[in-house]
Amino acid sequence: MQLVHATEVPPPVPVAWAARVIERMQALYGAKFAQQWEGIEPARLAEAWAQEIADYTAEEIQRGLASCRGRTFPPTLPEFLGLCRPTLNPETAYHEAVAGMSARSRGVIGQWSHPGVFWAARRVGAYDLLNMGWQAIRGRWEYALRDVMAQGKWEPVPHPRQRLAAPGGTVSTREESLAFLREIKERTGGGLPPAVADHRSWAHRLVARARKDDSVSLTVLRMAQRAIAAPIGASSE
Repeated sequence: MQLVHATEVPPPVPVAWAARVIERMQALYGAKFAQQWEGIEPARLAEAWAQEIADYTAEEIQRGLASCRGRTFPPTLPEFLGLCRPTLNPETAYHEAVAGMSARSRGVIGQWSHPGVFWAARRVGAYDLLNMGWQAIRGRWEYALRDVMAQGKWEPVPHPRQRLAAPGGTVSTREESLAFLREIKERTGGGLPPAVADHRSWAHRLVARARKDDSVSLTVLRMAQRAIAAPIGASSE
């Protein structure tokens, strides 16, 4: 009986898959692609491509093929791999992450050019991304992005969790604000404390949660931050 060890290298993608990629290249470039690989048997060419794209996801290969549409000449195999998994500019990816995390705070999945940008953003934390500027967070962000992208495989970007949204979407009066705080207090555990107590424990819990994930909406987070900054007893009158 042949034993299969968990540490063994996984088999390459089926040659038929690589052959379909090559067919797409031939459809895009015609004779130019054939001339580039002239003298190499089709079966050997498909095997070579299958070995090189073995660690690439279907989404990445689709990205590479989509990038080929804007190229006049067919890419070499290394060039195609680069199109599938482009090198991300850290600052550009940072601004994308800020916009994406801001969207997720509103319950929207956000626009992500690559799942690695999202997972780097999760590693750094939505709270810090939304509250620190580029220069302040640059070192942490570049390290997280580089480490995540080096993994080579990434889970898809998940949909955001259910939001804690302000009733009606707007808090315009003191009475509405107090009602909003009561609702948040109930959702985060326990009833309202006596009038003389500090109401800010719920706010600290929300801020702590925001540092861990993106389940707290930006509106609720701002409300919690204002509550923490307010003098004790300011909302108990």
